[in-house]
Amino acid sequence: MKIEAKIRIFNYVLLSLVGAILLPACQGSADPSSAPDFTLLNLQDESVNLSDYKGQVVLINFFSTNCPPCRVEIPDFIRLQDQYGSKGFAVIGISVDQEGKRILPGFVRALRINYPILLATSKVIMDYGNIYALPASFLIDKDHRILKHYTGMVTKDELEPIIVNALGINE
Repeated sequence: MKIEAKIRIFNYVLLSLVGAILLPACQGSADPSSAPDFTLLNLQDESVNLSDYKGQVVLINFFSTNCPPCRVEIPDFIRLQDQYGSKGFAVIGISVDQEGKRILPGFVRALRINYPILLATSKVIMDYGNIYALPASFLIDKDHRILKHYTGMVTKDELEPIIVNALGINE
């Protein structure tokens, strides 16, 4: 066997061993399917925790007021909140706007948003996978396991069957 082939095999084995040793150290200890809890401020400066919604199916939506697809999907979220809110479903909007405290009250009134709007922190953005594109939504079950993650716009037609199933509603 040529020396180059032996070196190539040695490098492959060494790289595999290093990967096997380092991979577990690089992975977080948190359950990747569990939605990270958070405490964020709403527009009235009150703290809201995800854990307050334990036992409910929740749609967490990261958005910005200057994001056209974000604005397009909000009416569907309003309809879902109206239709399933009394059955154990909740929408939580998390704004990543820099001037959110100033601009969100008018935005919420204009669109008649019927669900809580919270102000994002860098921690919650990182905890949810370093949100890099908007909108980003996470549908979580009653035990706060992530059922589905959406990057980009999502519609009522896409969400509704999963919500109905997670709520245990026979329609």
